[in-house]
Amino acid sequence: METGPTIPEEIRRTAAQCRHYAMCKIDFLDTGLCPPGEDRPYVAFFPQGRMDLCDGLARSLVPVTEAAVEIISSCTLCGRCDCQCHFITGMRPTRVMAALKEYLEAYLRLGGEVVRTQPDEGLQELKRIVGPEWATNDPAILLTYANDPFPLAAMRMPRYVALPASRDEVAGIVQWAGRSNIPYVVRGNGGSVFGFVFTDGVVLDLNRMKGIDIDPDNWIARVQPGVTSFELQKKVALRGLRVNTAEPAATVCGNIVCTGLFSTWAKVYGVGADNFVDMEFVDAQGRVFRLNDK
Repeated sequence: METGPTIPEEIRRTAAQCRHYAMCKIDFLDTGLCPPGEDRPYVAFFPQGRMDLCDGLARSLVPVTEAAVEIISSCTLCGRCDCQCHFITGMRPTRVMAALKEYLEAYLRLGGEVVRTQPDEGLQELKRIVGPEWATNDPAILLTYANDPFPLAAMRMPRYVALPASRDEVAGIVQWAGRSNIPYVVRGNGGSVFGFVFTDGVVLDLNRMKGIDIDPDNWIARVQPGVTSFELQKKVALRGLRVNTAEPAATVCGNIVCTGLFSTWAKVYGVGADNFVDMEFVDAQGRVFRLNDK
C-alpha cells in the first residue's frame, strides 16, 4: 500500500531545536529580513515558524492546510536564515526549508488533501476588528504560537491569532474577548521561554505595531509595543544616539513590563526604576488609560 511522503528524522530533529530567540525576525546582520515574514509577519512566515511547522507536520500535529501550503511555498530559499541562525545557534535552517518544499511537492503530487479551515463567528469578528488578512484559525499558523523551549510549559494551541495594528484594535479585541468569555494573551517578539504567552483562546501578536518617534531635544523615544530593542537602537543610531535596552530581539515595552530593564548596557549606564516617563495601557475591560493618570 502506498504511503504519503515523510520528513526525514534528521531534518525534524533540526527543526525541533529552534530556540525561539526570534533573531530571524530582526535584520541584525544587515542581510535583509525573510521576505515572506516581512510581508506577512505572523510567526509562521518567519524561519522560526517554518521550523515549528516542519516538526509539527513530521509528528502529525497538524494537517497540510491552506496556510501550510502558502507558508511553505512562499519561502524563496534565499539563505538569509542560514546566516542569521548560524551566527546565533550554529544551525542552518535552509535545509529544513528545502525539505519542507520537497515534502509539500510530493504530498500534492500524490493527491494529498489540503485542508481548508472553516471560519467561525469569532474569527469573523476578529477580522472585522483587524482586517481580513490579520486574524486566523488555521492550525498551521496556530501551531507556531503554541509551544516554547521551556520544559515546564506544555503545548497549548490557541483558537485564534490576531495581529492588531493600533491601540484601538487592541482595545477592540480585548472587549470582544471579554464579551465572548474567551481568554487572551499578548505576545511580543518571542516566546518568553517561561510559557507565559500561551492560551487556548486568542493570541494578540503585536508584530505589526512598529511605530517609533524620536524626540532628541527631550531625550525621549516613543515606541509602539511591537518595537524590538534592535529596531530602536538602529533608529536612534541615525541620530548618533544609543538607548539603554535589553537583548536585540526583545520588545522594548514588553521587556521592561515583564522583567525590568537589564542588559549589558546596565554596567555602563546604570539602570533606574523609571524606565517609562509615560505609557498607554489597555485594561482587562478594553479601556485605555495612561501611566500618569491619577
